[in-house]
Formats: sequence, C-alpha cells, structure tokens
Amino acid sequence: MARSPKLGRSDSGQIVQGFSIGGHNIQIGYAAGHVAIMLDRPEYRLEFLEPGNADESHPEQRPSYLLDPQWQVVPYRHRPDPEERLTAWRDQPGAAVSVLLVHGPGGQGKTRLASRFASQAHQDGWAVAQAVQRSPRLRPGHPMPSPLRTGQPLLVVVDYADRWPLPILAQMVDNLPYDYPKRTIRVLLLARPLAGLWRDVSATLNHGTIDLAEPEQLGDFTDDPAGREDAYAEAVAAFANRMGMATVELPSRTDLDDEAYRSPLTLHMAALSAVCAHRDGQPAPTRQRLSDYLLAHETRYWQSVATGLTVDAIERVVFVSTLFGPVTGLGPACALLRRARLADGDAHARAVIDAHDRLYPTHDESALPPLRPDRFGEDFLARHLKDHPRATASLAELLADAPNGTTPDTLSVRRCLSMLAATAARHTEARPVLFGVLTGQPTLATLATADVLRVIIDHAPDDVAAIVDAALPRYSSDLLRPARDLAQRLLDALPADASPTRRATRLTRLGIRLAEVGDTRAAVEPTREATGIYRALAEAEPAAYLPDLAMSLNNLGIRLAEVGDKRAALEPTREATGIYRALAEAAAAAYLPDLAASLNNLGVYLSQVGDTRAALEPTREAVTIRRALAEAEPAAYLPDLAMALNN
Repeated sequence: MARSPKLGRSDSGQIVQGFSIGGHNIQIGYAAGHVAIMLDRPEYRLEFLEPGNADESHPEQRPSYLLDPQWQVVPYRHRPDPEERLTAWRDQPGAAVSVLLVHGPGGQGKTRLASRFASQAHQDGWAVAQAVQRSPRLRPGHPMPSPLRTGQPLLVVVDYADRWPLPILAQMVDNLPYDYPKRTIRVLLLARPLAGLWRDVSATLNHGTIDLAEPEQLGDFTDDPAGREDAYAEAVAAFANRMGMATVELPSRTDLDDEAYRSPLTLHMAALSAVCAHRDGQPAPTRQRLSDYLLAHETRYWQSVATGLTVDAIERVVFVSTLFGPVTGLGPACALLRRARLADGDAHARAVIDAHDRLYPTHDESALPPLRPDRFGEDFLARHLKDHPRATASLAELLADAPNGTTPDTLSVRRCLSMLAATAARHTEARPVLFGVLTGQPTLATLATADVLRVIIDHAPDDVAAIVDAALPRYSSDLLRPARDLAQRLLDALPADASPTRRATRLTRLGIRLAEVGDTRAAVEPTREATGIYRALAEAEPAAYLPDLAMSLNNLGIRLAEVGDKRAALEPTREATGIYRALAEAAAAAYLPDLAASLNNLGVYLSQVGDTRAALEPTREAVTIRRALAEAEPAAYLPDLAMALNN
C-alpha cells in the first residue's frame, strides 16, 4: 500500500507519532498528536492520548477536512458554563470513579468541548484516553505496559456512547478500577439525544461503587446575536487563512438569528460556503443549500486529485466507507470492497484503497475512513441514496450473510445501521432504505442499537415496526426500553377494527417488555387483557387457540407473582397446567416442555404461599418430564432439569 504510518516504540507501548488514530475525534492540544494503545480487549480498547506539534501547513481544502472537529481549523470558542461544570465534576472529592453523560444534537460541539476538556485535564496532570469499540472478530494485540504514572488520575472519553452496546460499555467502565487501581477515574460519555439512554446506562452501572453524575445537556454555543456574528466572522477568517486567501471581508449574513445557527457546525458550514463562493465569484448559498453546495465542492476535490478512479467510482467507495468505515486491517477492507463489487480481487481492492487514501488519508492500521463530520457524511448518504436508487439493493446485498465468510463484521454492521438511522432521522429519503434493509433481512434487527430502534418507533410504518419487533432478541440488556417503547407504539397504532388475535399478540408482547424493564405492575394489565381475548377465542375455536390461552395464563401467573401476589398467581397457573396436560396427551413432543414449565411454576407458587407439601407433587412431575427430555436432548434440557431438581 502507499501509506506509510510513522510507527515507533516507547515505554508506553505502540505509538502512532504525529497523527491521531484514524476515525476518532478526541484530540489533546492540537489536531496532530501521539496515540498509544494502552489497553486492548477483544471488544474495546483504550487509546492513550498525548499532545504533539500543530500541523498548520496542511494543504487540504476539501470541506470535509475543514469542517472536521479533529483538525480544529476554526479556533475553539469558549463555553464557560459547561466547561466549569465539567471541571467541577472532574475534581469532585470522594468519588473514585464517576461517569458523566454530555448529550446534544450532531454538530452541537460535543467533540470540540471534550477535546478542550481533555487538553486541560492533561495540562493539569491527568492521563487521558479514548475508549474505542473493536470488532470481536479481531484479536487484540499484545498487552501494553501502562503509560500512567503511579497514582496518576485517568480521564476516559467515550465518543458515540449511544452506539455502544450497553453490556460492552458497562464492562469497560466496570473494569477500569481493576485495570487501573488506586487512582481517580472519570469517564466522559458523549452522545446524541436518545430517549432512555442515561436511564439504561445508570441502571446498568448503579451498583454502589461508581458515582453517576447528573447528565449535561449541551446547549447553544452562543445565545446572543452579537456573539453569533463574532463566531461567524471568526470562522470566515479561519477558513480563508487555511485556504491561503488574503483577508476577506464578507457581508454579514442576514439570517444568523435563525435557530439553525445555534449549531456550531451549521454556522461553520455557512462561513465556509461564503468563503468558497467569494473565491469563486459566486453568490453564497442559502442556509437550506449549505450542505449541497459544500458536497459539490467535495466532489470537485475528488476531481482535482489524481486517484485513477472516476468520480462515480469514488462516490461509491465513499458511500461504502461512510457507512462501514473505518475498517481495521487491510484484509477486511479488501473483503468489503470486493463484496460491494467495487473491486475484482485483492490487487484491485488495494488500488482502490490507495486511491481513497489519497483523498482521505489514515495513519494507522485502519482503512476507508468515513466522510466527516458525521452530519456532513449523513447529508452525503442521503444525497447518494436519492440519486442512485440501485444503492439500496447493493446495500442489502452487502449486508446479507455470505457463505464465503466475507460478511462485514458485527461492529461494521452496527455502524452501518447507526449511520443509516442517523441519516433517516434527518432525511426522509433515507427512511425507506433503513426500513427495507431491516424487513428484507429481519435478523439484522438483532444487531440494532437503541438509536436504530428510535427511528423505527418514530418514523416506520406499522408493518415495518411489527417485523422489527418480532425479530428483536427475546431479551437484550441494551434494548430493554426501546423494545418496550416499540411494543407500546405497536399496540397504540392498532386500528379499532383490528382482529382480536392481533390485539392479543401485541398485548402479550407489551406485557413481556414491561416486565423486562422492571415495570412489573404495569405489565399485569395487558397480560390480563390478552388472557381474556384468548379465552374468548378458545371457547369458539379450542383447537386453534387453547395453546395461546395456556401460554397467556402462564404469563399472567408469572406477572402476578412478580408483583408479590403469589396466591393470585395460583389460579391461572393451575388452569394453564390443566390445558397443557390435555395438549401433551394429544401431542407430547410439542407440549411436554410447556407442561413441565407450568408444573414447575405451580410448585414454586405453592411453596411461596406456604403450602410446601402440595408443592411437592407438581415439582416431582416437572422433574420426571424434564429428566426424560434431557435424556433425549441433553444440550437443550439439562439446564431445565437441574433447575427443577433444585426446586
């Protein structure tokens, strides 16, 4: 390959000198810094950050580079209130480990604020690291010596925390005191607004050893018209300087009072567009056309660089890299391009990667970095999907299971779904693509993160939402609340003339999801209503609906027991047991496991209400059935037998 990263060795382990690790935005001091891999686990790693020398001579004039917060082209504009709150949180006494969530829309300045905070922490003697997700398919490297001094406090920044699987995020935070003992540790989470995110994180981490700070919502970076005009003028001057232009004086924008300019990124896009238009002798675009205008300039940049690829080919590669990148390792990157039909073989794929690298260089082991900033990349995805209808089918093929093992890894698929969801949240034309991918391959829903489900809840048609709901895992700790909200939305969306079966199914689903998030009392009523519907259906058509009635009765017993009414749980559980016994007599293979489960529950509830002698009979019968099942299928039924024996 053409790339030649500057790799060196130090007491800190492996270092990438003079550049940031590709694909991650948190910087210390300057846009160019040193990175050492300080902890390498199969599903995440910590990258230790150190300042380097500023790279003021970077020649690039592409909009994506100039707008990317990691290059800090526009000087940082102080935000006193959040900066003071971050410092107070960092320095609070008594908390050995504390976690803080800072959330705000894309382009609101979370990354710049975090970089500034990280730089200040480093100056104050803190070690600073960024936590990065890894694909479980990639083996971690050799253990690295810790770059921390004895007792040195540690700040860990987690960007895109809303896209991390909650168990992995919790594992990382929980492990920090053991990986780096006897020191103060602060974990800063950055995320876009996502309903229930902090509740889920805090519920998972709330075990008494970790302090959970009140989340910080990042507001406007300047809330007065004069301050906004100053920020705009400052950005104009910075962009003109980086583009090698003499000082330019542009007329003030007359629309800076628009709420859209509360976002630093939108303000910077307006400033960059104005500078480009001035250079080209064109009128500056309106706010509504900022992204299209700058994307057109990005395309001109592609044309100006000798890559050996056509602009159309470059656009397709950038489309794939923005969805799936950055890709760790040359092999997986080549496989992705072959699978996307952008390369015929490894040699061709390496040539394509080299061409992409000339446009968007990386300086580590990754390839195919995405178009940044995120919102700019999302705008590009929306435009590409609109202009290239075939892209939807190509994406579906790319995500499909491949028998030759070239399927994108789990992390890449999650990243793709999250990028599609972020795009769909802002661009209606991207929604059918996300919905089509998930309904065409429902198993992908098992890899969806909460941000993906939120788009489904807020924007998907009822049939799409139902397919995704049915494909979700039975229990997933990082999807508990989104899954509950999806079940509630599906029930609320039922028309008045919906069939009883459909209503009972959705009531049952909601009861289960409510119980999973711990709202056991609220779970009773939908379960009871579903039981009533199934009873009426079973009276009319016993052969068709008795199994559903037994299932619902068993669920009702469980729900009643969960709220502490064990005596009330006996009646539906006894009735379910009787129905399953009759069904098992006619079809033993199909219903004996259900009969054993119901008998087991009955024994538990009898014991809990104090009738321990009566509890023996159903428990013994459950053991007998499960012993027979385990003899035939040990892998499937030995755990159930062990539980029944224990009871």
